[in-house]
Amino acid sequence: MALATPIIAATYAEIALKGKNRNVFMRKLINNIRAMLKGEPVRTVKHVESRLLVYLDDAAAAPRVAGKLQRVFGLQWVSPVVPIAREAVDRELAQDLAAGREPRLSAVCEAAYRLAEQDRGDAAHFKVATRRSDRAFGLKSPEISMAVGRAVHERLGLPGRMTDPDFLINVLVLKEHILVFTGKEKAFGGLPAGSSGRAMVLLSGGIDSPVAAWLMMRRGIRPDFIHFYSGRNVQEADVAKIEELARILARFSPKPLNLHLVPVVPFEMRSIGVVPDSHDMVMFRRFMFMSAAKLARRQSCRALISGDSLGQVASQTIHNLGAIAPDLHLPVLRPLIGMDKMEITAWSKVIGAFPTSILPYRDCCSIRSPKPVLTARAQDLLRLSGEMDLKGAVNEALETAVCRVVD
Repeated sequence: MALATPIIAATYAEIALKGKNRNVFMRKLINNIRAMLKGEPVRTVKHVESRLLVYLDDAAAAPRVAGKLQRVFGLQWVSPVVPIAREAVDRELAQDLAAGREPRLSAVCEAAYRLAEQDRGDAAHFKVATRRSDRAFGLKSPEISMAVGRAVHERLGLPGRMTDPDFLINVLVLKEHILVFTGKEKAFGGLPAGSSGRAMVLLSGGIDSPVAAWLMMRRGIRPDFIHFYSGRNVQEADVAKIEELARILARFSPKPLNLHLVPVVPFEMRSIGVVPDSHDMVMFRRFMFMSAAKLARRQSCRALISGDSLGQVASQTIHNLGAIAPDLHLPVLRPLIGMDKMEITAWSKVIGAFPTSILPYRDCCSIRSPKPVLTARAQDLLRLSGEMDLKGAVNEALETAVCRVVD
């Protein structure tokens, strides 16, 4: 029978390095946890001695809640724990020490034994690791580990091993509780969602841009997504794949996210007979960046996010990246710029986007001229922008854009 674990402990890492503004990040993190766990049987969330403790009304919900907490940016480790009230433990320990007996730590040993019996699997040896956040406790960490380890060994016959054990029992002594747990799941770290502001993500149907969005979300960005579709209207466009990619990313957000669907027809109609085939791709990318920048300002986004990887395709040469939008007046964040395709694909699998990203989809970039210029010049693109009325194309496209909320 599984142990009741009505408390989940979570640790953070990078926030601890903050200075006077640490409380700002901590409030954001706690609010994000509450939002992510909306609808779950959460009684309260407490910040206790460099840890966050999530108290549940229903212990059976612990595995599900722990899984959601792993997707909260800012958290480093998550673990369901068995809480033991300090009052009873302290009273028993005082009696044992006064009588000159070996410390029993009965409740702690019982929890450790039951967890070991439940979770050890085929482990051949174990170790008890103790940490005292409350130094006023009557025993030192090695003494606690010895008492608990002895009890587990006597009841299970499992030998102890101090180096490289198969199985680890953790004991954490706090002021109000002693927490006992056997496993902890790694979260993604980073900064709390929304703590770095908002940015507009150019979201395609491929592998790269969802990874770029996720990496910047991990740095505290709250994203809006913009996608450019072919077709006369959004009803004719096949955007189900794009919506699914946005939903996958929204799983890591405490709030619903906006997906803006923008038509490319205004660009195509104005570029015919004006933009040569060699510059079709880079001019189309300029149209996307200029549209995204204008929409970003409307949505109070302070930057753009793009999935560019230097030299991966012809439009992402260093010349073309510099020439496409010299007059953008917004920073463009490119978290993948130094990654190769294998690294990006590995991240795509980690975040769960890869199976959707590789589904067949004919995005707008795939139908552009197959032989784009490799060394575009900014002055040429600015001249072509005037000749084809790129600003008019941007305005017309955004007038007919559709916004959908994903969560």
